[in-house]
Amino acid sequence: MAGSTKDVVVHDAIVLTVDEDNRLFERGTVIVEDGRIVEVRPSAEGDDDIAAERVIDGDGLVAMPGLVNAHTHLEMTPLIGAFSEMGFRDLVANMTVLVDKLDDDELAYFRRAGYELAALNFLRGGVTTVNSMDTLPGQGAEVFGEAGLRGFFGPTMTDLYWDVPIDDQIDRFREFVDEYHDTYDGRIRATICPHDDWSCSREFWERTADLAAEYPDLVVHTHLLELDESNKMARSNGAADSIGLLEEVGLLDERLVAAHFRVADDEDVRRTADANAAVAHCPSIFAYWNPDPDMQWTPVPELRDAVVDVGLG
Repeated sequence: MAGSTKDVVVHDAIVLTVDEDNRLFERGTVIVEDGRIVEVRPSAEGDDDIAAERVIDGDGLVAMPGLVNAHTHLEMTPLIGAFSEMGFRDLVANMTVLVDKLDDDELAYFRRAGYELAALNFLRGGVTTVNSMDTLPGQGAEVFGEAGLRGFFGPTMTDLYWDVPIDDQIDRFREFVDEYHDTYDGRIRATICPHDDWSCSREFWERTADLAAEYPDLVVHTHLLELDESNKMARSNGAADSIGLLEEVGLLDERLVAAHFRVADDEDVRRTADANAAVAHCPSIFAYWNPDPDMQWTPVPELRDAVVDVGLG
């Protein structure tokens, strides 16, 4: 490897490639040049002498791609543990009140503290990419961009959850896209974030579909089939169920990331697979409070058998 100086060389590490063959090197070398991984291979004699700005002896360590947090609300990070003694209904009610207040200017310090704490936790834990739905995600885009992390951020939008006019929410979304989408060397990207299928009207979903058509390169990130009320709300919106509502308005496709998917049935799984949509499974929420023993969990085995992309949030 004579010639130009490399950025980073990791040698003699356990290397998990997560490539198409899921190769594992018991003693492997990873070489980074100009900010990009240029070589992953078994370690060879002399790898510890490769000219690089940083050479890491990986003996006893694991080198692997960064982890992805596929669904979260990062501005709420300082409140982790605050509701753990509550049941699910009380948790949702109390968090709803707090979320309604997060756009107050006086709480800007709180939002930024949440993002900074999250970035620190992720850097320490190997999470390099996040998909976050927040009230005012601009600070998150800045904090994660400056930290060298990759983030998908979008402002939460709903017409039944907040007493904020939809036009104002859409204006806020457009401003966020204009300022932050595809910034920090492309590591920060905007997303379209209708909050969920139980607090959005059909008119709002139709307007969301219009935004998705206007911004065809943006992911659509929402809570879907999280609550027993999800399908009931869809029926009140004139559809047979939640999946049907999204299909009717044109949002059930490969751009959709559906968080939770907890009360999905076999037919929901099939239609999601047919649409090439993705699911973010969030098991930690069930560890946050004590669910009923009969509580239905996200059907992860069925989703995987149907070849649906399933991420962890």
